Amino acid sequence: MTDVENLRFNVLRNALYHTSRRRAAERWSRFCNFLVILLGAAAMGDVMRRFGFDGIWLGAAVSTVAAAQLVFDFGRQARDHQSLQRDYYNLLAEIEECLEPGDVECANWAGKMTRIAGDEPPVLRAVDAKAYNDALDALDSYNHGQHLYIPLYQRLTASFFSYDGYNYKKFAELNQTQNT
Repeated sequence: MTDVENLRFNVLRNALYHTSRRRAAERWSRFCNFLVILLGAAAMGDVMRRFGFDGIWLGAAVSTVAAAQLVFDFGRQARDHQSLQRDYYNLLAEIEECLEPGDVECANWAGKMTRIAGDEPPVLRAVDAKAYNDALDALDSYNHGQHLYIPLYQRLTASFFSYDGYNYKKFAELNQTQNT
C-alpha cells in the first residue's frame, strides 16, 4: 500500500468512525429526551397510577434518565463527533484533489490527520474496528480476508465499552491459524 493509499484509508476510517459515534450519540440524546418528557408529564403519572404503578417509581425513572442525559450529554458528544467527521472528510477531499501527490503532500496530510486526532475523545475500539471494515468495503480494493473479526459480544456492546488491549485479528490470520 502506498503512502497516499494508506492516508486515504486511515482518514476514511476515522471519518466513518466519527459518523458512527455521532449517530449513536444522537440516538441516545433523542431517546433520553423522549423519556424525560414522557416520564415527567403529570398526565402520564396519573395514567401510570391507574395501572398500579407507584408514583415513586415514576419519579425515580425520570430522575435516572435526566441524570444520564445531563452526565453523558449525548447531544454534545454528537456535535463533537460531527465536527471530527467533517474535518476528516475535508482532509479526504484534499487528498482526492491532488492528482500527483509527492512526499511533501503526504507529510502534510499525515500532519493534519495527527492534529485532528489530537481533538478526539478516547476511541471505542470495537466501533473503530467496524469503521476499519467499512473503510475496506468503501474503497473496494481489499479482499474479505483483510477485514477484522469483531466478536458478537463486542458488536453488541461496542458503544459502551472501550475494549482496550483487545487484539483484533484479520479473517485471513484466523483462517491461517485454523489451517495449521
